[in-house]
Amino acid sequence: MRIEDTSSLRELDKKTKNSSPVKSMLNSLFANELSSHTEEAASYQDDIESLRSEIEKAGTLLESEPTLPNFTHFRDLLSRLAKKVNTEAYRLEKIGGTAQNPRYFEIITVINREADNLYNLIVKENRSSMAITAKVIGIKGLVVDLIT
Repeated sequence: MRIEDTSSLRELDKKTKNSSPVKSMLNSLFANELSSHTEEAASYQDDIESLRSEIEKAGTLLESEPTLPNFTHFRDLLSRLAKKVNTEAYRLEKIGGTAQNPRYFEIITVINREADNLYNLIVKENRSSMAITAKVIGIKGLVVDLIT
């Protein structure tokens, strides 16, 4: 046996001793957590894009046929988008509010700028459809007032 061979065996022993099962477990936990976060982000983007395309279709349908079912569908899609973006893109912090002084301040922090920008873009693109929905809400309110 050569001396070079024994030194390579020692190095191999050192390498196997340094890699403990705890480190491999931590690496696998991290890898699993990272992959789950990546999948969640991808599914979030897919959901937002599908909502965006549905809103565009519903908006064009509402502009061509301003009926009550089209209006409710468009309004429901907008509310779903707003809820989804608000839960993911913003954080609300309340500061203050003691027993002696119940006043408090709210700080809204933008967490996800991309979601915020996408939401603003969708709102800008669908301004005319949203104006139609506002008019329908006004008419619906007048009808309710006339009935009562």
